[in-house]
Amino acid sequence: MQQNSNVKRLVETAVLLALGFVLSTLKVKLVAAGGSITIVSMLPIVILANKYGVAWGTLSGFVHGILQIIEDGGIFPPTNDVFSYAMVLILDYALAWAAVGLIAGLLRNTSSKPYISISLGCFFGIAGRFLCSFMSGVIIWRVYAPEGQSPWIYSLLTNGMVLLPEMIIHTVAGYLLFRVPVMQEQLKA
Repeated sequence: MQQNSNVKRLVETAVLLALGFVLSTLKVKLVAAGGSITIVSMLPIVILANKYGVAWGTLSGFVHGILQIIEDGGIFPPTNDVFSYAMVLILDYALAWAAVGLIAGLLRNTSSKPYISISLGCFFGIAGRFLCSFMSGVIIWRVYAPEGQSPWIYSLLTNGMVLLPEMIIHTVAGYLLFRVPVMQEQLKA
């Protein structure tokens, strides 16, 4: 019985991560330096975290981040040093996406109503991703800040223009989708 449960979890994870990957390719470009909004591409990570907990959610987010590196063809930061490249991979991909799963997993039992837990996971999970991307903007992408503008303000505005709409879209979509009883049933492990 345990083996069937593990196989089911792996299959669900593979399907949801594939769905998240496909959804992440549907982008609305907003920022000239590379920012874009996706169509609920982080929701599958929140679902996995809500269903299977913190560790599984964090791992799922991390794997999704690795898939994003592959999709983007390996982002090269505006500097030529290995440290900057490593920081982009860590902050913009590995940690940012893992933060979504980690925070959503921590909030999985905040309410007896699944749509509330999913909505909170979306909102605060994306806030965690924002924090990682914000720090990357301050540390690495600061070279794109207009002359005279603080890198802190530049990163806040650039990442905010992308992740605030993402946060709103994901939170509303998660709330509406998981008000449907058949979707609530899918969250039972």
